[in-house]
Amino acid sequence: MKAVILAGGVGTRLKPLTYKRPKPLIPIAGEPCVDYVIKSLVSAGFKRILVTTGYMSDTLIKSIGDGKKFGASILYAFEEIPAGTAGAVKNVSQFLDKTFVVASGDVLADVDIKALYDYHRDKNAVATMALTKAENPTEYGIVGLDDNNRIVKFKEKPKEEEIFSNLINAGIYILEPEVLDFIPENTMFDFSKNVFPLLLENNRPIYGAPISGLWMDIGRPHDLLEATFEVVKRNGKEMDIEGVATEGKLIIGDGVAIEPNVKIKGPCYIGSKTEIGRNCVLESACIYEDVRIDRGVTIQNSIVMSGSSLGWRSEVVNSIVSNKCTLEDDVKLTDSIIGEGVTIKKHSVMSDANISPTPE
Repeated sequence: MKAVILAGGVGTRLKPLTYKRPKPLIPIAGEPCVDYVIKSLVSAGFKRILVTTGYMSDTLIKSIGDGKKFGASILYAFEEIPAGTAGAVKNVSQFLDKTFVVASGDVLADVDIKALYDYHRDKNAVATMALTKAENPTEYGIVGLDDNNRIVKFKEKPKEEEIFSNLINAGIYILEPEVLDFIPENTMFDFSKNVFPLLLENNRPIYGAPISGLWMDIGRPHDLLEATFEVVKRNGKEMDIEGVATEGKLIIGDGVAIEPNVKIKGPCYIGSKTEIGRNCVLESACIYEDVRIDRGVTIQNSIVMSGSSLGWRSEVVNSIVSNKCTLEDDVKLTDSIIGEGVTIKKHSVMSDANISPTPE
């Protein structure tokens, strides 16, 4: 069975995190976002996968590879001109001759796609949309269902007064090849805005199915934090570490060195070969590989990515520090995002900052 992963987006709302990596490669608790999607597809039997890519395609392809590490066969289609979600699929229509899956590569999706596929077949649908609930539906496409879960109306990013449902489009579709006939060639076309309304107009059977598993948007920095900690809550475990006060769910990689009198309160992820100095406090923190944390550092509700170093008595709160950054001694960072390779000088105090890396 075949699947298409849409992975061509720029990730504008996550800048500067996406200046040097495509959004699907943003890590979530140690794994690139797109890896969760691939694993869900493979576990459902969809082992022939085509990834559509545009922005930083070389980086994406190098990370994912040919699919062998996932037990799949993965091919790529480069999208020189953005074509929309449906247009990107139309461009690879020659690959799609039977029932297939379309999934977004830039949302955290660890879901039961096999159940979605079986539901689609049982309903004899031409299209089945994965649905999840949202507290704020104004940021998504909402869906109205009849008593049989057949979709009867859509509304993309409704205003408050236009909300008729809290069920939102999760960006995972099971489709029959005939859906491709509703997508014009060489035209910017979107599933939510264009294709599904056309299918409704033509009285084609479209169904919605609530999904089981973990689905979370990572479009904004606070979404990324929430998704990361949710994965740790699900996959971590409580641990006893000599000389360290621990509490809650933790994931700790190989070769981590933690000095005495450190406090770690989960959910926390600590990547391999990271070094943590004495008297540090980590609370709801995600620390990636090869990070150096000096004595007396406090990290709360924050992500520190690979290869970075945090100096003596620095504080990082409600923030994201990208790869290979340096925070010198006594830096105070709050509600901020620091781009890759940036150095923050000692004694700096920064709040609500968004620091981009220096162009190469």
